[in-house]
Amino acid sequence: MNEGQGKTGRRFFSRRTGAVLALILAGGLLGWGAARWLMPGAPHRSAVEQLPEAEHGRGGAEPATIWTCSMHPQIQLPEPGKCPICFMDLIPLEQDESGSAARSLREIRLSEGARRLARVQTSPVIRKRPGIETRLTGEVAYDETRLGTITARMGGRIDRLYVDYTGAFVKKGQPMAEIYSPELYGAQSELIQAVKSLSDASESRLQLIRDSARRTVEAAREKLRLLGMTAAQVDALGKRGTPLEHVTLYAPLAGVVIRRDVTEGVYVATGSPIYTVADISRVWVMLDAYESDLPWVREGAEVQFRTDAFPGRSFSGRVVFIDPFLDEKTRTVRVRLEAENPDFRLRPGMIVRAVQRTGPEEAVASDGEAPLLIPASAPLVTGRRAVVYVALSGEEGLYEGREVVLGPRAGDWYVVREGLREGEEVVTRGAFKLDSALQIQAKPSMMAPEPGAAPAGAHDHAMETHAAGGALPERPWSISRSAEQGLQSLTGDVKALEALVASGDLNTVRAAFKGVHERIGALTDGAPEGEGGLLWRELTLLIRNDSLLGSEAVDAGEARFLYGELSRHAARLQSDFGSARGEAPAVPSDAPHAFRRQIGDLVLAYLRVSEALAADEAEGARKGAHTLAGVMAKVDDGLLSAHALALWQDAARRIRTGIEGMHSAKAIEELRAAFEPLSSGLISAVSELGAALEQPVFEVFCPMAFDDRGASWLQLDDQVRNPYFGAAMLACGEVKRRFAEP
Repeated sequence: MNEGQGKTGRRFFSRRTGAVLALILAGGLLGWGAARWLMPGAPHRSAVEQLPEAEHGRGGAEPATIWTCSMHPQIQLPEPGKCPICFMDLIPLEQDESGSAARSLREIRLSEGARRLARVQTSPVIRKRPGIETRLTGEVAYDETRLGTITARMGGRIDRLYVDYTGAFVKKGQPMAEIYSPELYGAQSELIQAVKSLSDASESRLQLIRDSARRTVEAAREKLRLLGMTAAQVDALGKRGTPLEHVTLYAPLAGVVIRRDVTEGVYVATGSPIYTVADISRVWVMLDAYESDLPWVREGAEVQFRTDAFPGRSFSGRVVFIDPFLDEKTRTVRVRLEAENPDFRLRPGMIVRAVQRTGPEEAVASDGEAPLLIPASAPLVTGRRAVVYVALSGEEGLYEGREVVLGPRAGDWYVVREGLREGEEVVTRGAFKLDSALQIQAKPSMMAPEPGAAPAGAHDHAMETHAAGGALPERPWSISRSAEQGLQSLTGDVKALEALVASGDLNTVRAAFKGVHERIGALTDGAPEGEGGLLWRELTLLIRNDSLLGSEAVDAGEARFLYGELSRHAARLQSDFGSARGEAPAVPSDAPHAFRRQIGDLVLAYLRVSEALAADEAEGARKGAHTLAGVMAKVDDGLLSAHALALWQDAARRIRTGIEGMHSAKAIEELRAAFEPLSSGLISAVSELGAALEQPVFEVFCPMAFDDRGASWLQLDDQVRNPYFGAAMLACGEVKRRFAEP
């Protein structure tokens, strides 16, 4: 096995091991919880055994056993065996025997005894404005707008320092230093001479001479002012009539000397700093706010804070600035307060602990209403999303897992942005045990959020038949014509969003995500009847959450990630409910046969690359990519109409990106990474423009490629040969579409 195979194999092994360990851990947790409430001397049974037993008590009949794969919950078969995708051993999945129709893929029912063991408690979803206390820490700092520097406005020698240490308090106008400066001495002499000339000119009969003498005096006085002498010093000089050898420098403001830059006898140049003085009668308090606290920190708000130097005394300040940048190391944002300090008790460097209290009138939702709130113990948080378990009304012991979008935390509450309604009962205690039980039953959960197929039904049987060599299944669920049209529009919106995300224009991307969110809202109520409706509701919920978060993406990287989530869920919705399932639609009539023949040649050259990667032959894949580049260069897009040309140009861009990436790739992992955009572009060309071949072409999808992001490729038959994993997981994948030339 080469290095690439080894790495891939290890990655697969770690995934399988992780899945098994997760199931063992979940079972152990439930078993431990159950054992705590068993009577002394009673046989110990795990909660995994007890929960179904509590359910069996309802009717006494053994439930029908369905076998599923822990890695691919959509595989649900009536007999034990191997998963047709990853070949792991199937595990039993026990079905609900209540007789009532399921409402959700994440549904679980507990008997009264099981609820006691799990200690399930619930609370209602409420709408109110909470009072919020945001706790922050920081330190006292100088007010940078109240710093003053005494500088030498002329070159000279410092002959005396009146303040010779830092930390000294000084008053405004207090003498600070004496400086001897030949330049200043000369300027004083100029003023004395100008005053004398003005006195002589006053006897002149010519107004011009008197005006000239007066202007000379004014210029000499201004020069001395600019050199640092005060008005009183200049007036005294004019009366005295003799220049001073030393000039005193005065403090420009009251405060504390925080820096002394010279010593006596030092010569200084023009502009050299001598002292820095800080006025601490008003100080800054620099606080650190975590990202989750930012929604409740507002400019102008009053904040109370304390310091250990004065226990029992509270100070207050006003928020005047919130830093627009986040410290990536501490994940905090600097918040600046201005606080009055008339008695100088607050000293720069003191550590403070602050509390900002947000009143109920300030805590409102984006529409101006009071926000929806759930207790902070209710959600199982996974980043900006969370899983909440809802007690379904009208059914005792029936719970539904639901993925929701949370807003900021408000003390003991979380604001809910999407996914819940006022009055619903959410589980506040025991949610993790419910989630573990769902995971063991191979249903979507916090630990395994991707939905499988609907509960065992026509779709699963059809896919099982296909895995055994039968024909591709037709669409198993029918939806209304309006829902079909809405789904087609959604697919177009998601495809258009791909180009916008690639452009990096964040504002446009957010607006496009918002449009998808509005469109999916109209589709939510279009679920088909029966089992298919469960998968429809789950996927539309995930798309709605994806698009809401995307409309608020903070940067291009987050937008790309959320687009990946959105496109995967939308593709699943289209695959299971749209017209693209089964036989692909006919190609556009304005794509001529000659061009489709060129696309067919491109597919044949592409297949050599795919087969080489499936066989772990890196050199063969490189040679195939070189051949493919030659075939690509011969494609004549001049045969196309304007509409077909636009479709081809988008596909061709991705194909060329993949070919260029394979040319520069060194390891087989890099070849496989470049193969993904190549496949994406060619699949688009085949599906939208057609490929003239003598046999059908199959699109195959592997959900585990690229860390479970998933990827597709093309084959000429339906026997899966995975180019993204090679021998490590050669059969991982399922046929999604069959393209045939009409």
